[in-house]
Amino acid sequence: MRIGYIPLTDAALPIVARDKGFAEARGLRLDLVRETSWANIRDRLVLGYFDAAHMLAPAAIATTLGVAHLQSSLVAPVALGLNGNALTVSLGLHEELAAAAVGDMADPAVTARALARVIAIRRARNALPVTLGFVFPFSTHHYQLRLWMRAGGLDPDHDARLVVLPPPLMTKGLESGFLDGFCVGAPWNSIAVDHGIGAILHFGVDLVRDCPEKVLALRADWAAAHADETRALAGAILDASRWCSDRANLDELSALVARECGAPIGAAITRRVFSGALAVNPAGVIRLAGDYLRLDPDAITPRAGDAEWLYRQMVNAAQVEDTPENAVAASAVYRPATGLPPTLTERSPKIFI
Repeated sequence: MRIGYIPLTDAALPIVARDKGFAEARGLRLDLVRETSWANIRDRLVLGYFDAAHMLAPAAIATTLGVAHLQSSLVAPVALGLNGNALTVSLGLHEELAAAAVGDMADPAVTARALARVIAIRRARNALPVTLGFVFPFSTHHYQLRLWMRAGGLDPDHDARLVVLPPPLMTKGLESGFLDGFCVGAPWNSIAVDHGIGAILHFGVDLVRDCPEKVLALRADWAAAHADETRALAGAILDASRWCSDRANLDELSALVARECGAPIGAAITRRVFSGALAVNPAGVIRLAGDYLRLDPDAITPRAGDAEWLYRQMVNAAQVEDTPENAVAASAVYRPATGLPPTLTERSPKIFI
């Protein structure tokens, strides 16, 4: 099976499924193909170049609904984790926010209101607008930025410039001054910190906890015609999830993912991400968050509440018309494969701002 992926730490499960023999044990050979953008991932999956893909969960829904350039019914028999994003800002914007903040900068509501003050000051000076990057229109990174801005009384569509860049280009955008900040998945936030060009303002879990992030997406017709392979693939991902959840494997996991993702991602950075101990500024201040990125079996079982929450964010961003038919189609994308852990309790993402 040919599987497309973006070099991010939450591509860990298919990497581990291949490299640790979990896929082979279930009769599969995985060919992992590195891509540079989420648009490429979507297009190559829809057009049949990939059998499956490491995909943004809302992009799978948008593709199914036909609002994402290409239309194709997709299914997600297994998710690839929860959380993993962070909001990183340039050192200059961080100073502006700190000067404008009233309250604890650890509180996203405080920094959102500070952002509103910074934007007002820049407007009064006829300065350039605040420019924030995210990875794809149909992404939780986009929705987390919108939630954060709204907490400060801002209109995301008018009060700042929001731009799309592939994850590997985010740090270049920040370094060049094109971006004032970005919301992206690991490890690119840590790379910006290590390069001394940015500071992590908030972890994704500060904004939305248990946030559905990536899924392993397949075309619905392919999955139906290859039911045995689909079940085997979901089973291999589950085996990989259990292996990744064992802290004894942390060093090997970090090395495997760093090697597969390539430069500038190193094992030291991936280890920090998987352990939830991240440097948040160039001074080396460490912050701990055990659920920064979840790869455990509970996190990979697709749940109805996740699909419903993502659909609601798409509606709130005026990306899709809210109709009963669209709501049903969106929920149908999350179609758990047999053999995954049973869903004992329903869970939905929790918004903290």
